[in-house]
Amino acid sequence: MVARYEGLDGAPEILSDGGPEEPAAPEPPRGKIVAVAVAAFVLAASGGYYLGSRGAPADKEEAAADGVVVIPVPGGNPSGAGLAAGSVWVTTWDGSVLRMDPESREVEATVAVGEGPLAAGEGFGSVWVTSSADGTVTRIDPEDNSVLGTIEVGPVPFQIAAAGGGMWVATQDAAVKIDPGENRVVLRVPYPKEPTAQTPSTAGVGLDADERGVWVSTAHGTVLRLRPDNGRLVETIRVLPDAHTSPGSVAIDGNHVWVSNWAVESAAGPGAGVPRLGATVGIVDIDATTNEIIHRVRSAGYPVSGMLPRDGSVYMVGGYDENHTSVLIRADFPYEVLTSMVPVGGSSFDVVAVNGSLWVPSFEEKAVYVLPDEVAD
Repeated sequence: MVARYEGLDGAPEILSDGGPEEPAAPEPPRGKIVAVAVAAFVLAASGGYYLGSRGAPADKEEAAADGVVVIPVPGGNPSGAGLAAGSVWVTTWDGSVLRMDPESREVEATVAVGEGPLAAGEGFGSVWVTSSADGTVTRIDPEDNSVLGTIEVGPVPFQIAAAGGGMWVATQDAAVKIDPGENRVVLRVPYPKEPTAQTPSTAGVGLDADERGVWVSTAHGTVLRLRPDNGRLVETIRVLPDAHTSPGSVAIDGNHVWVSNWAVESAAGPGAGVPRLGATVGIVDIDATTNEIIHRVRSAGYPVSGMLPRDGSVYMVGGYDENHTSVLIRADFPYEVLTSMVPVGGSSFDVVAVNGSLWVPSFEEKAVYVLPDEVAD
């Protein structure tokens, strides 16, 4: 039985294809968006879908039953992850990044970085970690895990990538280019519009880059394409009609640029920044050769915080924050049907692939979920 997700103009609804109808999922509670993501509560079991919770990391028998391994991590809550120098680098909210061996799954090193780290990326023989609370990027030498420099870049830096002879990082108000030869900011490209009043002050901005472009998700329902050498604006691509959106993440896969971006309540006040359910929730696929949107992939009504495109599939980490649980959603080409949904702890914001496994840090559970590829099939 294949589960189809429709009716997104209202609450998320699960319908069956060729079998008895499964119960519709209740509307997720609405909570304030923090950092760059929110968490979900619709969970998956093999052969179908159910509503529930996998449980705490201590529940090892249940976690091991479907091949998922839950690894408690020392220190603060895991907030992001990146693959660099053959290791998985997991940022923790206490101001550290953990270097983990993908084979043994042991922590090999703990490196102090800035306050509130969010993401880790590779470039120019180094590992770069963005820290949202103090507006810095820390450069690490993977040979000996030493800190080579700390660069001030601006408010709430999030995703970072190498392109055009430098490291590009998205802050909340500008795309910033770092010269790796001098460890300093050499270019700052302000966004055409300031963040809206509805955008939480802790919201990170998504970015990915290659030699053809720097792609930035904005709080106005658009994606900016910049030249990687000089930061000149090449194209503004509208992905949502709404003027008030929350930027998600960006991931490049060949000619495909995947972007998550969802509408938020535009009214000022306590509800500002809350995801607005409906058909706007999901991710888009932009063709890098034409700057046109070629796919819109719905995510069962759950805002997506992290993405991983690979081998004709796209994995999405999505959810709501109020119930503090998250799911890993998979869609296969042509992306019209969601293939699977697997629980991955609570307040999970990222996913990376290494050695046939998917790694998802769980902020709420202070652990990393490791899933074999076949679990998400």
